[in-house]
Amino acid sequence: MLAIAMTLALFGFAVFALAGMVRAEGHKMLAAFEGQSWASRHSGSARPVILRFSPHYPESRPMRARPELRAAA
Repeated sequence: MLAIAMTLALFGFAVFALAGMVRAEGHKMLAAFEGQSWASRHSGSARPVILRFSPHYPESRPMRARPELRAAA
């Protein structure tokens, strides 16, 4: 009986949270479904950003193994 009550409370909370989200952001969702969202509009004043980098790693020299370490291997 307690499990059923907890499950119903959880579902009620989920419905309440989704209703609040739709109430607050519903107009944005409808605009996005219609293809009118801010992300679908291209403004001419903005340019795409291009980042170029080339990783330069420090040169590593071969490590000289000491005889006692070589024998342990």
